[in-house]
Amino acid sequence: MYGGKADNLVLMRDKGIPVPEFVIVTDGKAPDVSWEMSSVRSSADVEDGVSDSFAGQFDTYLNVARKDLQEKIDLCMASASNAGAAEYLKQRELDKDVKMSVIVQKMIDADCSGVMFTSNPQGIMNECVITVGKGTGDNVVADKTDTTSYYYNTNDDLYYYEGEKDLLSSEKIHELIALGEKIKEILGDYLDIEFSIRDGRIYILQARKITTFSAADPSSFLILDNSNIVESYPNLSLPLTCGFVGFVYSGVFEGLCRRIIGEGKYLDGLKPVFGNMVGNVNGRMYYKISNWYTLIKFLPFRKKIIPVWQEMLGVKNKSYDEKRDVKVSFFDRMKINKRIISAFRNSPKEMEKLNEEFIRINDEFYKSYHEGMSNDELLAQYAVIEKKLLACWDITLINDLYTFVHTGLLKHFLRKKYDDADDKTNEFLSGITNIESLKPVRTMIDLAHSRKGLSGDEFKKRIDDYIKLYGDRNLEELKLESPTFRTNPELLMKKIDEYCEDEAKLEEIHKNIMKDDGRDMTGESRRIRKLAAKCSAGISNREISRLNRSRIYGMVREIVLSLGKNFCKAGLLDEVHDVFYLTYDEMFAMAKEPFDAKERIEQRKNEYRMYKCLPAFSRIIFEKKEFSKHHVSVNSHKMAEQTGVMQGVPCSGGVSEAEALVVEDISMLEDSKDKILVTKMTDPGWVFYLASAKGVISQKGSILSHTAIISREIGIPSIVGVANVMNRINTGDIVRMDGGSGRIEIIKRKV
Repeated sequence: MYGGKADNLVLMRDKGIPVPEFVIVTDGKAPDVSWEMSSVRSSADVEDGVSDSFAGQFDTYLNVARKDLQEKIDLCMASASNAGAAEYLKQRELDKDVKMSVIVQKMIDADCSGVMFTSNPQGIMNECVITVGKGTGDNVVADKTDTTSYYYNTNDDLYYYEGEKDLLSSEKIHELIALGEKIKEILGDYLDIEFSIRDGRIYILQARKITTFSAADPSSFLILDNSNIVESYPNLSLPLTCGFVGFVYSGVFEGLCRRIIGEGKYLDGLKPVFGNMVGNVNGRMYYKISNWYTLIKFLPFRKKIIPVWQEMLGVKNKSYDEKRDVKVSFFDRMKINKRIISAFRNSPKEMEKLNEEFIRINDEFYKSYHEGMSNDELLAQYAVIEKKLLACWDITLINDLYTFVHTGLLKHFLRKKYDDADDKTNEFLSGITNIESLKPVRTMIDLAHSRKGLSGDEFKKRIDDYIKLYGDRNLEELKLESPTFRTNPELLMKKIDEYCEDEAKLEEIHKNIMKDDGRDMTGESRRIRKLAAKCSAGISNREISRLNRSRIYGMVREIVLSLGKNFCKAGLLDEVHDVFYLTYDEMFAMAKEPFDAKERIEQRKNEYRMYKCLPAFSRIIFEKKEFSKHHVSVNSHKMAEQTGVMQGVPCSGGVSEAEALVVEDISMLEDSKDKILVTKMTDPGWVFYLASAKGVISQKGSILSHTAIISREIGIPSIVGVANVMNRINTGDIVRMDGGSGRIEIIKRKV
C-alpha cells in the first residue's frame, strides 16, 4: 500500500514489535511531529520485495531536524526517478512506474546499531548473522566505525564473533534472536533487519526480505548433522582424514545399495548420493543426513525404521521430508524388500565371514609391509586394502540396522512390562563382556597387574603382542593423524605406568574388569530372551567390526606415514606429519608426480588454527553446497548455564557423586581416576580412561554409542545426549549423576 518498507513497519508496529514512532507521508507534505530529530526514508512500491530489494537506490537521511523535514522529503520523493533507480529497473527488466511514499521516523540516538540477517546470506540457513557497531546505523553502513559480527547457530544456541570488541552481551544477542523469530512470524523467513540499541532497549528500524533466498526450497537444502559421526571424528579432522572418510563412506554405501537394490537404473541414479554421504565443514566431519534419508527410504517398513534409526544414532532434530519419497515400482520394491530381509537374516553369518577375511588380509599386510618401501610399492599396498576390504565392508551397515531394529523392539516390549524401560534395556544389554572393544583395556590392565611377576623379556614380548593385536586402538583412532600405540609405543608404556601407580586401585579395577557377569533371564518371556540375544549378537559384531575398522585405518596410517617420509626426503614437505594436511587426491598425485606443497600446507595450518576457535555446531543447513568459514579473527563465547539440574539419556545404571572433570581435548587428559568425566563425545580409545573413572556424561550419543556400551561393561554410570553440558558443568564442580534415570545435579560449584 505504502511501499515495502513502510508496509512492513506498519505490520510490525501493529504486532507489538518495538518500532520507533513514525509517520508515513504520501502527499509530499512535511508532517507536524513532536520529536526534534528524525530519520527520513523513501518507501517505494517496487522495493523490499521478495526478489527485488532496490537497496540503496532511493534516498535516506538521518538526523534531520524538524525545520529541514520538507527539504529531505522532497529529495526522497524525487529519488523515485533518479538515474540509479532507472538503471536498476532496466537491469532487472522491470517495466514499472515507481510510486513513492516517505517514512518520517523518530531518530534514535543509538549507543550502537546494526543489521541482523535471520539466515546467513552466504547460504547458511540456520545461522543468524548480527553485525553491530557503535553509534547510529549510518556509521555502520558507511564503515565509519569498527564493527563486530556475531554468527549464531539456531539449532545449538551457540555463537561466536568476529571483531576486536565484544559489543553485545549474551542476553542482548538472545533478545535480538527472539525478536527476529517474532518478525519472521509476521513477515516470513529470510529477513534483513535493521536495529538500534539505546540505554539497553532494542528498536527495530526496518525489515525486508533477503532477496538472494527468493527461490529457496527447504526440501532441497543440504543438511549436515554430526550425530554419531562425532564419536568417531571428534573435534578437528585434518584434510587427509576428511578425504579418506569421504571415500570410504562412498564405497561402503555404494556396496550396500548394490547388495539390496541391485544393478540398474536405481543404482545409477543414486551415484551422486553415494559421493555425498559425509562432508567436512570448518575442519569437522558431518553426515549429509538428507542423503541418508534418501537411502533409508528404499527399505521396507521405512516409516517405522527411521524413528528407530534416529534414536539409536542420537539424532536430535528428527524432522525430515516425509512427503518426498523415492519412486520405485511395486515389482522392484518387492525385489528390494526380499533382498534386504535376506541380508538382515544372514547378517550374523556374514559378519563372521567378514571378520575371517579381515584377519587374513591384516596378516598378509604386516608380512609384506616394511620400512623404506617406494611410493609405487606403498600405493600397491593401499590398492589391496581398498579392493579386498573396503568393497565388502557394507555388511557392517546391515548389522547396524539389525542391531538398531532389535534394540528398538526390545525397548518396545520392555515398556509394556516395566515402568523403568530404559533402565531395564540397559540392564539387558549389559553382560556382553567378551565384546572386542573391551579386550584392549582388559588385556592392558591384566598386563599392568602382572608386570611385577614378569621378567624383562617376558614383559617386552607381551608389549609386542599387545601392539600387534591392539596397537591401533587409541584416542581418536579413526583420524589418520592421531598417534596410536603402534606408531608411538611410548604412549602404551605411559598408560601402563599410570595404572601401576596405585596398586590398590589397580587390584580393584583388575578384579572388576576380569569378571564375566551376564543378565539373568529367568522369568522373562521367550520373546524378550530371544530379542536380548539378538541385540547382544548385533552389538558384539558391531564392536568387532569397529575394532577391525581401527586396524584398517592403522594399515592406511602406516602407508601414509611412509609416504610422508618419502615426501620429506624428496624436499616436498617440511615434516612427515605435514602429509595429513594434504587432501586425499593430492597425496596420490604427489606420490605419482612430485610437487612442492610447503606453501599450501602452511596456508592450511593457518586455516585450522582459525577452525579451532569456532564452536562445534551439531547441525549446519546450507542452501546449496557446503563451505567452510574464512575469518581474519575469531573470538569464541562460552555461554554459561545457571541451572544445576540436567537431563540426558540413561545408558548405564548406578548413582555416582564425584568431582567433575570437563575434557575439551582428550590428548591433554592425564588423570581420570575417581572423576566423573564430562565430554562432548567419546570414541573407542576412551575405554582406557573410563576404566578408572567414577562415571561419564556426554553431550552427544545414544543408547548404542561407545560411551553407553563400554560404561555398561566396565560398570560405571553413564548418561549421554545432555544438551550443552560442556558449558553447564565446570571442572571441579561436585556432581551427582543417576545412570538409571539420566538425571544430573550439580551439588557444589567450584569456588
